[in-house]
Amino acid sequence: METMSRRVMIAGVLCGAVGGVVLAAEGVAAMPIDATVGAAAGDPITKAQVVVVNPHRRPRRRRWVCWWRRGRRVCGWRWV
Repeated sequence: METMSRRVMIAGVLCGAVGGVVLAAEGVAAMPIDATVGAAAGDPITKAQVVVVNPHRRPRRRRWVCWWRRGRRVCGWRWV
């Protein structure tokens, strides 16, 4: 199997793009556009309602805990 040159590759891509544009243009011309089409669908943009809810957080309290720091056990009060 022969390797494709850059020129052949670019020509194939451009031909495909032109064909896609031609087919899209024919499809758009075939669709009827009426004033009633937009009115039947309603307003495509709807205003969003924002609701801000504060999550219920339990109060923080101090607790006596132990943890490891640099290979040694350290105990003390920590906020949890």
